[in-house]
Amino acid sequence: MESELSKKEKRAIKGLAWAEQPQTIDEVGSTFTIQGFDLNYAGVILGPSVKYRNGKIIFDPSASHNSKAVRNRTLSDGTKKKFGEMLIQHEVRVLMTRGVNGMYIYACDPELQAELIKASKWRK
Repeated sequence: MESELSKKEKRAIKGLAWAEQPQTIDEVGSTFTIQGFDLNYAGVILGPSVKYRNGKIIFDPSASHNSKAVRNRTLSDGTKKKFGEMLIQHEVRVLMTRGVNGMYIYACDPELQAELIKASKWRK
């Protein structure tokens, strides 16, 4: 059974960022909780918005669960523009550059899974 943190321990870690808190070793973070950190190892789940089709990785905002990434943005001239594909690419770049010594990757898309497995076998 997991023990509760004492008040003293809670105060000591209160000012730490999420990734620096000892109890988060078994937790899942997001782009926003690990950006700016260099972790020994990181695990990344590439959701349904990242796919592999016809020899290329594609970013599909319509399959994203991040509503902030796929909503229209109003530009300074009042026009609206979609930035979903670009923002998903940026999120993936942030996540994929966090592991200093290694990276664990899981892809929801079966075609991307197969390509990642093929690429990992090539490197061995």
